[in-house]
Amino acid sequence: MEIDLDAHGLTEEDAEKMISDVVYFFLVEDQKKSLINRPDIMNKCGVNKKARAVQEYVMMKAKDKLMNIMGIRVKEVEGKKGGRSYILVNELAAAEKAISYLSISEKETARMGIIFSILGLIFMENGSVSEEDLFSFLERMGMSSNPELAEIFDGDVKKYINDVLVTKQHYLRKVKKECVDAEQVFEYMWGDRADAEVKKSDVLKMVSDVFDCAPKMFNEQYEKVKNEEGLETL
Repeated sequence: MEIDLDAHGLTEEDAEKMISDVVYFFLVEDQKKSLINRPDIMNKCGVNKKARAVQEYVMMKAKDKLMNIMGIRVKEVEGKKGGRSYILVNELAAAEKAISYLSISEKETARMGIIFSILGLIFMENGSVSEEDLFSFLERMGMSSNPELAEIFDGDVKKYINDVLVTKQHYLRKVKKECVDAEQVFEYMWGDRADAEVKKSDVLKMVSDVFDCAPKMFNEQYEKVKNEEGLETL
């Protein structure tokens, strides 16, 4: 997609500044691991009052720059009230080095390890796990009884999962399942960010390492991964 910048009263320098501003905004906002909303991009990067064609051009060029230079894909997901929102997905291992100046703390690394374990549990349970089973799983891992592990989640595991992993970061999705004795029952599934960032083959390999067996021992999950990711074998 190309546009006539002159027709919109813009120079190449004007367009390049907007594109660079959008790229920088994406990288900074992604560190919060929350959805990046299109209106915020438009407002913060000075594109909101430009013609629709200019907005689409700037967004396209910013996405291309992130992909071609850093190996980062901008994935569009549904935001609040059906609005357009985005998350960033590393497509190349080199992308980690390209944005290494945006460092990740040891605490964040530990959190990602726990998140990966939760995703593994959900995957092995065929895509969903009840609220009771999830927190029972975390209890067995010592999330409540071990102060150091609990601190990873700011001392309140359930609040962190619901407020951060579900509502803010979208690693998990929480859905109402049914009512039992007038009590609401919920279950957890993979969220948009997990679907975009995490390969199910990596999750299955992790689980296989834990149980010290070959991935094909989990036949149902093994076949699902091969079909979804187009693999001959794991």
